[in-house]
Amino acid sequence: MSVVGIATGAAYVPQALRIWNRKSSEDVSITTYLLFLGGQLVYLLYGIRFHQTPIAIGMAANIAGSLAVIGSALKFRK
Repeated sequence: MSVVGIATGAAYVPQALRIWNRKSSEDVSITTYLLFLGGQLVYLLYGIRFHQTPIAIGMAANIAGSLAVIGSALKFRK
């Protein structure tokens, strides 16, 4: 699961790079990524609470990806 989790976390990179390259986040829904982040945080806590290291690692990677997109979107929001 942690390999899959890290791979899905890496899936956020193209969106964050697109925002940085275009210097615009006009077409990105921050609300969507905030909702993703909320779910990821709950799942991370689940993984920690029940000692499911692969889940916790995977969700940490996804959270990093979500934060990268949210941070980028906020930085370049007009």
